[in-house]
Amino acid sequence: MRKKIITVLMACMAATAIFGCGDGKEQGENAQGTESALQEGTEAGADASSPLAELTYDAEDYVTLGEYMGVEVTLKEADYQITQEEVNSYADQMIAYTKPFVADESKTVIGEGDIVDVDYVGKKDGEAFAGGSAENQYIDVSNNSNASTGTGYIDGFTDGLIGVKVGETVDCESTFPENYQSEDLAGQTVTFSFTVNGICKKVDRESIDDAFVKEYLQSESVDDFYSNVKNALTEQKESNRQSDIRAKVLDSLLKSCKVDSLPEGLLDARLDAYVEGFKKQYCSDGTDLNSFLTKNYNMTEEEFETQNRTYLESNLKQELILEAIVKNEKIAFDQEGFDKYIDNIVANGGFESEDQLYETYGAGIEYGKKYLKNVYLDNLACDKLVEKAKVTYVDGEDGGSKEK
Repeated sequence: MRKKIITVLMACMAATAIFGCGDGKEQGENAQGTESALQEGTEAGADASSPLAELTYDAEDYVTLGEYMGVEVTLKEADYQITQEEVNSYADQMIAYTKPFVADESKTVIGEGDIVDVDYVGKKDGEAFAGGSAENQYIDVSNNSNASTGTGYIDGFTDGLIGVKVGETVDCESTFPENYQSEDLAGQTVTFSFTVNGICKKVDRESIDDAFVKEYLQSESVDDFYSNVKNALTEQKESNRQSDIRAKVLDSLLKSCKVDSLPEGLLDARLDAYVEGFKKQYCSDGTDLNSFLTKNYNMTEEEFETQNRTYLESNLKQELILEAIVKNEKIAFDQEGFDKYIDNIVANGGFESEDQLYETYGAGIEYGKKYLKNVYLDNLACDKLVEKAKVTYVDGEDGGSKEK
């Protein structure tokens, strides 16, 4: 199946879904207007060579607002309830991620089917080679694979481990396949020196005790561990609930409000900016865009642009509606809230600095900052719509419902 490439432009709904936003402050008639950040681009020092920097518009000129407050949203109550199956699955994941194996003190000699904890050093012509050494690796000897991930090793990697005692070191020869990605190792016979740290047994929910969860799972007891699991799931379900309400509210805007047209040139400018940003991120080594897309996504450059044009058009319509609502509701810009919003994006988005964020999502630092201020205001508008939404929960079993 063709992978779907989803645009990462900071359209208001994408920013909301990924990063969220805090409560907005309303200041009535003292609220700042919602002149688009795009209007201030050139004056604020945006890259004048970008078509985006030259675009100016007022969102309300392109939008006919309908009834947008008190949106009716229907959700299934069962989608936000925690089941025992989910608790067990989450607990299994926590164990597998943190400490999937412990030493089996009853075994001292490696046999068929054993999982072993080993250190190993790969050597070619007596010299250790790059990437050939590791410590405390859990290996499934019989399946010649990593016991945690299931990833297979080269043929013969674990052949010499059967019969080795805990604490011993043994040398095993292996030959890399001819088509191995490293030219220096392709087809070469090397020696791996294994030191056996222990023979292990798998940890599961039935085998954990208070001592285990206290040492590895940051819990005081098994009961406390399951309580923590349920708390984490509760937070996750609540996050899902809020995301679902938000998504339905945003979808409703395209039905209750009408975008008469998009500002001339805006969609093309946004698409060009996205494509250029995509190339800068993924084709910086000189690879042309078409080759990258064909190899990684099995699509042409034309298909890529068509797909993203569709996403961007929908995003822009919602964005324009929200900008018009910001103006209509006199929603004020809040500097302190905006600073926290940006700090959150920088911290969770892997950006080195605010300036890098602004450069990534704008035509220049100042332009990017103005644009994200606009996005922040759109998020405040969305917060208000969500707060006023009429949410009804449907009981999937008898069709009953309750409003919240």
